[in-house]
Amino acid sequence: MSFRRIALILPVFLAACQTGSVEHLESPTDVQSITGEEYRLWHAASEFDEKLVRGHYLYEDAELKRYVQSVMDKLYPEYKGVIHVGIINSPDLNAFALPNGSIYINTGMLSRLENEAQMATVLAHEGVHFVNKHSFQQRRSLKQTSAFSLGIGMITGIPALGSILTISSIYGYSKDLEREADKEGFRRLEKAGYDVSQSPITFQYLLTDVETLDIKQPYFFSSHPRLEERIESFSNLAAKADSQTGSSYEAEFQAETSNLKLELLNDYLEIGQYKSVLLILKEESARKRYPPQANYYLGEAYRLRDDEGDVKKSVDAYLVSIAAVPDFSPPYRAMGIHYMKHNEPDKAISYFTKYLELSPHASDIGYIKNYISKSQSMRGK
Repeated sequence: MSFRRIALILPVFLAACQTGSVEHLESPTDVQSITGEEYRLWHAASEFDEKLVRGHYLYEDAELKRYVQSVMDKLYPEYKGVIHVGIINSPDLNAFALPNGSIYINTGMLSRLENEAQMATVLAHEGVHFVNKHSFQQRRSLKQTSAFSLGIGMITGIPALGSILTISSIYGYSKDLEREADKEGFRRLEKAGYDVSQSPITFQYLLTDVETLDIKQPYFFSSHPRLEERIESFSNLAAKADSQTGSSYEAEFQAETSNLKLELLNDYLEIGQYKSVLLILKEESARKRYPPQANYYLGEAYRLRDDEGDVKKSVDAYLVSIAAVPDFSPPYRAMGIHYMKHNEPDKAISYFTKYLELSPHASDIGYIKNYISKSQSMRGK
């Protein structure tokens, strides 16, 4: 999986600002009566949907998409077929709602969560933004403050200009609208039978990432203070909940996202974000929520960090991966390179040989075979 970042140019609609209150959707059939400025906003969102598809920005795993959509349908059963969830192929911790009922969640966000209840917290919150027409309200507010026409930069891992994402939840709504989404989203969680104690934990994970990785401009809920507000809001709601029971569905979530999580670890390393891998995997309790191959990626993260003691940590992690999944080839290659660099050709050849046995069509097969041949030739002299 790779991340492509190109510009999407979205139209800026300059319709006159209307007056009067914005009525919430009372039922799915209400979308059929949307007209005027609201209709143009809906149409712009649909164009954005199409550009995501044409640009191949979506993570096309049909089973995972079905699973995530099923959770949304569980939260908003009356809007089944109206609210559609898409998964954006990006490592950024993000999720947002568009005014036409499209809800997007990034692969980075999914991989960071640990159970279905936490994912449902994000989806429930975003669903309120759609049902209560927060995008339309946000558009009016931004136009009145002259912010509506300003270009916006890096979002969801995709650079973009235009109005649709400016008025989506990606940059955060007003405090009142966010609290409304918290409160009504929380009710959806309770009604669907989720463990509501997981809701504040969801945002605590995001805040930890922002602080540990020193992310200057977190996209999800706009800023560090917004994340703290979500934690406080959901903590208060959970403390006052009528029922303290519910399900987190951790096993189901882990089964559905295990492949994605390994892909994300690999992608973080490819773009040099080894700190993200260390943050995710450094605690043994966290590694237990990942497939055992994750130990290989932990070893790679230690190797890239290269602090004192990291060489041993990386080797230990590679060996744990080999012991747990002996037919997983990457750690054999890593061990071969380790011993090659430390001038221990016999050990290097042993690991390289196993690597080639498991990956006979590897892209670096020529380089490794050449090393083995030269080392054996030198040893024979």
